Amino acid sequence: MKKSKTIQTNRHSDSLKLWIELIRCSNILERHVDKNLRQHHGQSISRFDVLSQLERVTEQGLTVGELGLKLIASKGNITGLVNRMIKDGLVTKESKSEDRRSYQVKISKKGLSLFKKMANDHASWIESSFSALNIDSMKDMTKLLAETRLSLNKD
Repeated sequence: MKKSKTIQTNRHSDSLKLWIELIRCSNILERHVDKNLRQHHGQSISRFDVLSQLERVTEQGLTVGELGLKLIASKGNITGLVNRMIKDGLVTKESKSEDRRSYQVKISKKGLSLFKKMANDHASWIESSFSALNIDSMKDMTKLLAETRLSLNKD
């Protein structure tokens, strides 16, 4: 059996370092936001994410499958999460007229009110998290990450 020889280049090494830093930053931000949402609103980042997606489509709602594709936070058991949120009065579900097995999940008035409060706090926490960066640096970083995401989506 022939051993493959790995050639370590600067680009190779720098790519790995960038990947690790992105993961570290993402994990720190996610923990920070989740902790604050739990402390200030009694909600997890997953619940915030669900409400955020449903707030964008208030009238029509989303199926559980559509919701799963849009979530940023951990997808975990979406059906269980949605069912608990229904029990808490944050979302509702309605059967689709054309397919009784499928249903639309919609944000409730209570969920919308809570989401608006959480979204204001969330924006402040994120702004504070990036306070070490000036606006131009944030714009540059956002542009670079968007370009990277687009190139990754081609695979």
